[in-house]
Amino acid sequence: LLAADGQEALEIIEAEKPDIALIDIIMPEMTGLEVIARTYNADHGPEFIIISGHDEFDYAQKAMGYNVHSYILKPCDAREITRAVERVIQKLEKRQAIIDSQLYLKEYVDRLEPPAQEQIIRDFLFDGSRGRDLMVKAIGELGPYQLLLLSISDPDNYPLLPALRSHVHENAASLDWSVNALLREGIVMIFRAEAQPEVKEIVQRICTDAQAGGISDVRAAISGVGLLDDLPQLYLEVCEAIRHPSPEMPGQPPLIDASAARYSKAVRKTLAYLREHLDDSSLSLQHIAANVLFLNPDYLGKLFKKECGIKFSDYLLTLRMEKAKQLISMSADVKMYEVAQQVGLGDNAAYFGQVFKKYTGMLPSDYRHLYTADHHGRSEKSLDQ
Repeated sequence: LLAADGQEALEIIEAEKPDIALIDIIMPEMTGLEVIARTYNADHGPEFIIISGHDEFDYAQKAMGYNVHSYILKPCDAREITRAVERVIQKLEKRQAIIDSQLYLKEYVDRLEPPAQEQIIRDFLFDGSRGRDLMVKAIGELGPYQLLLLSISDPDNYPLLPALRSHVHENAASLDWSVNALLREGIVMIFRAEAQPEVKEIVQRICTDAQAGGISDVRAAISGVGLLDDLPQLYLEVCEAIRHPSPEMPGQPPLIDASAARYSKAVRKTLAYLREHLDDSSLSLQHIAANVLFLNPDYLGKLFKKECGIKFSDYLLTLRMEKAKQLISMSADVKMYEVAQQVGLGDNAAYFGQVFKKYTGMLPSDYRHLYTADHHGRSEKSLDQ
């Protein structure tokens, strides 16, 4: 491709994105150095070879500042130009080899990621003090979470667990169940609490498909609600429910509500009501006690504190703030008054900001900036590996 002047050269470079460009210093419309400067920061700028009759140091110095590969003085012969082009080609080939190597490594890491993630889940669920930082990177600290365990009644049929897992993957595509692992008790999955209705429907489909595939004794247990650090305890709950199912445990077979082993019926209903009505600004212990459970508010408050280990008001605040953190991190466009409404704090963005800062130590806008910067940094680090 040939250009009659500097402007045409720039247009050709921007349109065609060549790997190598041979250019003079003095040209009509635009100098060679101006063309180089205009393409210096482009994503696909070419490697420049300057061929010029000007041997002033100022020109050469400016060319070096733009990382020009070669500066050939006229008169010159074809062999000198050929050697310069060959050196550029070698440089480009080395660069492409590095890129290809990086892509290969990224694909290799991606292939390794599921097994590595399983090991992280194992370490954390079996010993909450191990791998917490890695668990945060795998699923994040946003919650609340629940845990589902799918297993097989007869231990002699445990070799069928990988086949059962294939049914899980086929049916759970609509949910973000990338966080799952095949453990000694069965297949464990971690999901956000608000997805519970969908999870229950999917479990029924999994069991139906598994039975059609020859796996007839599938059991499933769903945990109560908790945050990241509660997951090891929730795992123990579902394991116990699978091993020793009780007739008193609620839930339709094959799905067992394992939280019954931890919470009374009143507290289970309270927790469920909180999840379903979190956006209600009038939500309170008094309201639930009087209008939902028909219990004395003081009695319900003491029962909740005894079984959950936290006051009702503190638990409600935690649910609202964790939900707010999730909403803020999921969208850069969501308005703070919209977040306030969705977590039951009305539409007063200023009040929401005060509550959020007291809970997290930072304003919602700062949290969004921090989360975005951290996510961007992890993405760049992944690409650099």
